[in-house]
Amino acid sequence: MYKTTEKPIIYLNKVEHDGRKYVRLLFKKNQKILDRIAQNDWVEYNININAFCMIDSEVNMKYVFELFNDLAKVSILYLNYKKSARPQISPNSIGSDNYMTKALIKRKEMEKVYLFPFEEEGNKYVGFKYIFTKGIPEGVERAYIFSFNKDTGIWYFTAKRWHLNRAINALMPLFTIMINNDLTINDIYIRKTLLEQSYKKGKDFISCPIAYLEYMQLHNYSRSTIATYHNMIIRYLNTFKGRSLYQIDKFGVEEIDRYHNIWLQTGTPSASLINQSVNAIKLYYRVINDKLVEIKDVHRPLRNKLLPTVYSREEVERILASIDNQKHKAMLFLIYSSGLRISELINIRPADIMFDRKMVAIRSGKGRKDRYSTLAYSAIEMLLNYIKQYTPQNYLFEGQFGGQYSSTSIRNILHAAKKKAGVMTKGSVHTLRHSFATHLLENGTDLRYIQELLGHSSSKTTEIYTHVSTLNISKITSPGDLIKL
Repeated sequence: MYKTTEKPIIYLNKVEHDGRKYVRLLFKKNQKILDRIAQNDWVEYNININAFCMIDSEVNMKYVFELFNDLAKVSILYLNYKKSARPQISPNSIGSDNYMTKALIKRKEMEKVYLFPFEEEGNKYVGFKYIFTKGIPEGVERAYIFSFNKDTGIWYFTAKRWHLNRAINALMPLFTIMINNDLTINDIYIRKTLLEQSYKKGKDFISCPIAYLEYMQLHNYSRSTIATYHNMIIRYLNTFKGRSLYQIDKFGVEEIDRYHNIWLQTGTPSASLINQSVNAIKLYYRVINDKLVEIKDVHRPLRNKLLPTVYSREEVERILASIDNQKHKAMLFLIYSSGLRISELINIRPADIMFDRKMVAIRSGKGRKDRYSTLAYSAIEMLLNYIKQYTPQNYLFEGQFGGQYSSTSIRNILHAAKKKAGVMTKGSVHTLRHSFATHLLENGTDLRYIQELLGHSSSKTTEIYTHVSTLNISKITSPGDLIKL
């Protein structure tokens, strides 16, 4: 008796699509083969053919044997066979033959309504503002829970769990339901319904297991993290055509890598997006299956080390000067002058502004940490005038119906201001925070203080601004200046 270590086999098979001739590469799942393919752009995953393919040519046929010479045996046994003669791939494979390229189908675009809480005569209600111009829809009328205030144009119902659930079921066929930040929904079943409202749910749709959401809620994950992880998981669960939830729960590192490899080849996800997906799937297997996926073995794409974009001082001045609305100007100036994240700004309450101490308190910032930041003298004057005119109650900056101001509206304000000011530098509201840090550094502020003001856990995060600052770079004498021309 003797042992042989046979190489895996890659079967070549000719196919035609849209008038072009290809050669498919068919093989059992093998990470080394996938890694080798990823290094050669002349072999690509074709979503229409549902396989890794190369253009049918004599040169490519020669190269394919050389490419896998040390890894696999390349076979032409099925080169001219049609579909019926396709070699059998392992039934446990999650390869291209059962990988859905459009796993989730979105509902058609719907109008948005925002549910917000309010009190009246000691009673608690939930309301939304909308005028039905074509009569009250049957679903809304038959819910028997809605009342309408003609003076305010607000539909409302009593703030009870079963009323909220009934209202959502009545409104969801008509609208995309948005939740005001002041409306806290602890019922995990209602939260899951809202998270999955954007998708068409056919008979094969796999919903996110409730235990996964319950775990994140119990461990105080933020709203945005719960929404992101939920979306990553339902994409993952609904990708594998013909696979049950029980089968997917048995997947391991090899299948997870395969999933991300095909995603990278059939779409354009960023490295950050893939890393978020890895984190969400890792948590999923730990919670649902009590299975510790060796995450160190899961492939993660390297992130691009990009420097943050920064507005110059002159650009910040032009942006602010272009804004006439006092409230809008105060919001953007506070973000810049105190280095705030947009989520931190909309959570600030009037009592968090410490005018006498020239500080602003940031409660439960990123990572649920509290901190203090500086308050500019010019911001103090601007805020005092704003408060006198607008008299905010619960939040420093409130929306049209009370409650937190919309982060989307703040982004729109900056976009319009940049356009009006003629500022061409690409950047977002968060770029104002980057500008705050960079301008502090250029003004001689110690990096450790900047770290505290920004609320960074690690000094390495703050050190990126040393690469952005142009102050010292501009003082360097180029050797080109020493040459006499």
